[in-house]
Amino acid sequence: MPNIPVSAAPKKQKQLQIIPLGDEMPYDFQRPHRHEYFEFFIFSKGGGVHFIDFTAHQIKSHSVHIVFPGQIHLLKRSGAIGSIIVCTKEFINSLNKLFYAQLFQNNYATPSLAFSEENFQDLLQMVAALNAELENKKLFSSELTMSYMTIILTRCLRDFVAAIPSGKPAYAQHDLDLFQKFSTLLETHFIDKPSVSFYANQLTITPKILNGCTKRISGKTCVDLIQERTLTEAKRLLLYTDKSSKEIAYELNFKDNSYFTRFFSKHTGHTPSSFRTFWEEKYHS
Repeated sequence: MPNIPVSAAPKKQKQLQIIPLGDEMPYDFQRPHRHEYFEFFIFSKGGGVHFIDFTAHQIKSHSVHIVFPGQIHLLKRSGAIGSIIVCTKEFINSLNKLFYAQLFQNNYATPSLAFSEENFQDLLQMVAALNAELENKKLFSSELTMSYMTIILTRCLRDFVAAIPSGKPAYAQHDLDLFQKFSTLLETHFIDKPSVSFYANQLTITPKILNGCTKRISGKTCVDLIQERTLTEAKRLLLYTDKSSKEIAYELNFKDNSYFTRFFSKHTGHTPSSFRTFWEEKYHS
């Protein structure tokens, strides 16, 4: 995605670090940008708005916002206080990623988690313990940092699951595993392989079984998810590059610009040009 600002991990590439959310940041967080690593924004005090892939999340006290690798975000703070846990994809993969698939079930629908004051204080204690271990680097520090981060993610998962009406995990483990594999394939092939049969063949299952899985996990069909991922990419290219609508249509494998415009208008209510104007004004307001 050329021309979209990419911020490297601060202070060289570390697998895991904690950064205070202050006025001096290691990158320009006041303009839209993306990273190739995870960011967990922990807000002890609210105020402002956090734009993540064209969705505005109000910054509330006792909340956590998760930004996935590749997502475009813009933080507009107005009194918000907190910290950011930064960790690489490799670090997350070293944990039990499948267990957290409920939390990370859809990289394009960013979790914004709200905590009770009591649960948030428990979370802050774990963050403080993690930070102390990262700074001290004593014997077995790497094992302890992984343990603390596992606890932090599990506390996030517990609050996420508690918000489900039944109060129980909503997804079967085999569905989570299959959905995760589909999501990985989709990220690689959404432009050149738009057919459901391709993904089903790659996963050695039928399209019907795959569709059933994606509907149970996300409430959407495979076609919905393929189109959604294509639409997200189109939005990113429109707003963060100077490419024309025709160039973007070609890059995303649409047969012509008019078909791309119809597709984009149907799903957003905007033409590509009006979408670009709308969000440029919104970001700079």
